[in-house]
Amino acid sequence: MALLIVRAKTIVTCDTDAPQCGVGFERLGRIEHGAVLIEGTRVVAVGPRAEVERAVEGRECEELDLGDAVVVPGLVDAHAHPLFFGDREPDFAARLRGDKPPLGMTYTIEQTRRALLDPAAFYTRTIRPRLHTMLAHGTTTLETKTGYALHKPGETALLDLIAEHRNDAGVPRLVATFLGAHALPPEFTHEEAFVDYLIDQVIPAASKHGAVYADAFCEPGFFSPEQTRRYLDAAHLHGMRLRVHCDEMAYGGAAEMAVALGVDAVDHCNYIRDADVRAIAEGGIVTVACPATIAYLDLSQRAPVRQLLEAGGLVALASDYNPGTSPCFNLQTVAYYGRKLFGLSAAEALYGTTRAAAHSLRAGAGSIRAGAPADLVALQIASPDEFGWQFGGNLATCVIKAGALCHRA
Repeated sequence: MALLIVRAKTIVTCDTDAPQCGVGFERLGRIEHGAVLIEGTRVVAVGPRAEVERAVEGRECEELDLGDAVVVPGLVDAHAHPLFFGDREPDFAARLRGDKPPLGMTYTIEQTRRALLDPAAFYTRTIRPRLHTMLAHGTTTLETKTGYALHKPGETALLDLIAEHRNDAGVPRLVATFLGAHALPPEFTHEEAFVDYLIDQVIPAASKHGAVYADAFCEPGFFSPEQTRRYLDAAHLHGMRLRVHCDEMAYGGAAEMAVALGVDAVDHCNYIRDADVRAIAEGGIVTVACPATIAYLDLSQRAPVRQLLEAGGLVALASDYNPGTSPCFNLQTVAYYGRKLFGLSAAEALYGTTRAAAHSLRAGAGSIRAGAPADLVALQIASPDEFGWQFGGNLATCVIKAGALCHRA
């Protein structure tokens, strides 16, 4: 396999066992005048430039000099809904006027089902360009949810698209999450009957079509903790790992149920209580906070991120990219909102978009270390302390995924 040596002014490996709370860049593996050696799709070595160069003396090696850039691990987005068709700008405009959104999720379900009549065209014309944009902004691993078809043929078709393209060049590495319990589809009038349908027919099919995770929207007005638990128990029996949307817009006891179930991640958690914070941290469950959603919806309450960190918990920062509540595809912007809304330091925010996010997905990404996937992002910033400071554009000048150069500004 060809060897590639990547040089940069500063490298932050995020290869650490340090707690996220109060972490600094030295504990996150900051290397000045560093280099990364890549063979094929994996990192072989990382360290000071002279040390890495000695390891390849006498061997033919391609070189990539990134100059004054700050190199970090490929960003990991642990909560995203990119598999939809149709925009919901009218809903955004209505919210700004103080009116009820006219379209809602029913519109997205209808449009996505129609797009799935030609899955190949749907992917090529709509989904792939969207995913490529996310990659170009530094996201190399993406948790990819279904949930906008909400019937067996549509949900399995979405999972098939993920399976077919999960390792494509030019898009992030995709981790499939089956979000069957997302909302009530038009064919059903009661959540309990829909959950019965999911358990009997859709979950077995989802397992066969590559779902790694199962997720549910456990929220007052959507799926109760009792209904969600039935659904997740069935998914677990079919081999899926578990994560849950919890208490995003109101308190409903979702986090308490999720902790009892032993999920890998609880997402949103804007309205959880002190007892939930302790239980989440003690259970080793990652909280996936979605600050862009809070900003977009102007929510009155936000996840108690500092409290979770001080309790010893891990907090990932995710885009929640979706058409209705967070049309944000840029984890650099999410890092800004993480600092602005939660008071995170630059190092804590980087930890949240790399190591913590990867751990929530049980993925091998999120750090630069020997044996890890060779996923790197070069950011045109003067110092790692600027991570999450500038926002609204793209500071990623180079993105490498699995050892391949995917984006170069």
